[in-house]
Amino acid sequence: MSLLLTIAIPVYNVAEYVEKCIRSCYSQNIPVSDYEIIIINDGSTDNSLEICKNLQSEFTSLKIITQKNKGLSGARNTGLKHANGEYVWFIDSDDWIEPNCLKDIYSQLKQFKSDILWIGHDVILNDASYRKFIPNAIDAPISGEELFINHLDNLFYIWKFIYKKEFLTHNKLEFLEGIYYEDLEFTPRALIKAKTCFTIPRVFYYYLIRQGSIASLNNIKNKSINDRLQIIEGLTKLKNDKDVSPSYYKKLQDIILEAYITTIKMSARGKLKLPPLAFQLIKKIKSDNYLIGSNKFDFIIMKINLSIYHSFYKTVYAIISKVKGYA
Repeated sequence: MSLLLTIAIPVYNVAEYVEKCIRSCYSQNIPVSDYEIIIINDGSTDNSLEICKNLQSEFTSLKIITQKNKGLSGARNTGLKHANGEYVWFIDSDDWIEPNCLKDIYSQLKQFKSDILWIGHDVILNDASYRKFIPNAIDAPISGEELFINHLDNLFYIWKFIYKKEFLTHNKLEFLEGIYYEDLEFTPRALIKAKTCFTIPRVFYYYLIRQGSIASLNNIKNKSINDRLQIIEGLTKLKNDKDVSPSYYKKLQDIILEAYITTIKMSARGKLKLPPLAFQLIKKIKSDNYLIGSNKFDFIIMKINLSIYHSFYKTVYAIISKVKGYA
């Protein structure tokens, strides 16, 4: 009997969090034989692997794959390769899922057989709910294009999507390895190909903001900026994909501009020097007919002089840090 779902969990030095994550995946209201959980130990150097092996004695169906460190994307690709389920849900090992949510997820997957199922999540900060993001309910499956344009709201997180494995493999959709912010790179590329998507307007996923994570504002590094700029460059090329409609093109332009502005501000906040690619991209953005919307002020100043814009925000963030006592 084939499995409907594989839960793939990349693990790298998350000893403090991984047990909660795994236990949440087993605290479900369907038989454990109906789905599989695969741990991809991505070269952990702490005792994360030992914790997973100890849990294996309690949850005998738990599968563990150990590999040399390839990063989050590389671990996800390994999970996809070994997945036996018709659908794959990539869950981060410092997060957790809602108890007894799989029965509802199974019901939707079986009823609509969509390429993608999109779920709600709750952001957890300092052990409390910080903000919930719940998809709008829809009556029937929609295209990936419609999800991208009218529903996504820049929530690119891979773990919000449950993918049909055949959809990923047929379209040769793998995660770009060796980069941060791979969600921003992967999701627009995947949604172009998706024919049917459905939503569940409920919180099924809990996303933990922790110190030292890639997403932390206190963890801005040169690699973070360089990777984001490379992704943005890739998105400018994606606009010319044969499957991109005019509406998708316009939405993608807006996302590129917003991501670029955010990246320049991140660089300023981290007191980092702008790399050459930042100046190459602003020339590209200036030459294209980009949408500006709420970013009109930023767009105008960047077009005039990117260095001045960057220096201005370095000063702003330095003042804010000093006032708050961070510096």
